[in-house]
Amino acid sequence: KLNLSQDADFLAHKTAACDIVYSYEHKDGPGPDHQNLAFDLANGSRSPWNARVLDLLLEDLKERSEKEVWVVQRSDGYYRETLEHCYKWLQTIWREGQAKVTAKGTLETGEDVEKRLITQRDKTLKLKYMRRTKVLHHVIELKKDESDEDLPTWEWLQRLIKML
Repeated sequence: KLNLSQDADFLAHKTAACDIVYSYEHKDGPGPDHQNLAFDLANGSRSPWNARVLDLLLEDLKERSEKEVWVVQRSDGYYRETLEHCYKWLQTIWREGQAKVTAKGTLETGEDVEKRLITQRDKTLKLKYMRRTKVLHHVIELKKDESDEDLPTWEWLQRLIKML
């Protein structure tokens, strides 16, 4: 329904219009459009608007599981918790992609936001790489001490990780 599969899609998610959300939550507004769902990312998953969007997604998920005859059926509570977790991830990614106030007191430009996100991603990837190489190094040292027969496999994996 939301057509979101990558973090980059989350960054571009169009949130629900404030006036429509307000109308739904405080007046007698129509609520989320089932054909064009949009979260109110400024609020949590339990706000009336977002709770209704999650209800609609839950209905769709249950309908799909019945239609496709999924082998493993889960409870509504399980699906709801999974949807709420996904919402929280979406909200986090979306917030990270919003313009921030710079040290000079101005709002970041789109280019500044992009640079910040790329720098952040590169830092995260470097940390993951460093952690993997460190773990592999320690595993290989342990394997050497114990003269394990799968040591060449671990050494090959270490060379592969270093090449990438």
